[in-house]
Amino acid sequence: MSDVLRRDTKKRSKIGNARPIAHYSLAVWLILLATIVVPLLYGIFLSFQNYKLASVVPPSFVGFDNYVHAFNASETWSTLRITIILMILGMLVQIPLGIGLALILHQNLKGTRFFRSVLIMPMLLTPVAVGLIFRFMFDTDLGVINWAIQELGLPKVNWLGAQTTALIAIVIVESWQSIPFVMLLVLAALAGLSKSYFEAALIDGATRIQTFFKITLPLIAPTIFVIVMIKIMDFLKLFDTIFILTRGGPGNDSTTLGLWTYKTGFLFLEMSRASALGAIILILTMPVYFLWRRASQQARS
Repeated sequence: MSDVLRRDTKKRSKIGNARPIAHYSLAVWLILLATIVVPLLYGIFLSFQNYKLASVVPPSFVGFDNYVHAFNASETWSTLRITIILMILGMLVQIPLGIGLALILHQNLKGTRFFRSVLIMPMLLTPVAVGLIFRFMFDTDLGVINWAIQELGLPKVNWLGAQTTALIAIVIVESWQSIPFVMLLVLAALAGLSKSYFEAALIDGATRIQTFFKITLPLIAPTIFVIVMIKIMDFLKLFDTIFILTRGGPGNDSTTLGLWTYKTGFLFLEMSRASALGAIILILTMPVYFLWRRASQQARS
């Protein structure tokens, strides 16, 4: 009988200790509900309406018409193609350079702390500020990049005036700000590796390249997979850097799916069709999100 009372007392004490925590976190849940859940549900609701900001006619239910229009519109597929191109190019630049910088900093050479602090500074800047800085740098006549090119005896490049060079400029800006993030994650993964693997490889006479491909890379592969998942989600919702840098131009040649959603809603005032495009982005992101959750759990284990 005493054991039953003791267990009941412990259970009540745990419940009593949990109540203050629940009270403290209630405000956070209310904020998340107001800023994330409610707008998300309202956006999904709008995607089944024919709501237009320029129309005085009350919106009505149209079913999946907005989704059918989105899938039939050529702009949806062209902007998705541009998004995928930027995604592939960005990851081909960011992940190898991030891994390379992490490997160098992991050696703990002289000045490592200073360079580590300097290298993470781009990650701390807002995308709007970074976009404005690089917009001036990529200017055809006054930009410092074209000035350096002319000093080398090469002709000026209209970076933001053609699709190919505009996409290259976007990849450069996005990589400049995202490589430190990749570097920090890989550096954390390298710090958690056991030194015994590398000591055994050194005894066996393995070279640095062999050690990297046979030991280091397989061990940090879960972390790299997490980085890939995060970057896919980042590129699917990429907006601010492109909006400041190119406005999606010339024409729609550098418009991503996220930027096209903004244009549809706030330039063409088709809020329901923009909501349908946002729902499509959500559908594309959800499988990546669940893969990221599983990969992050494996990386922690």
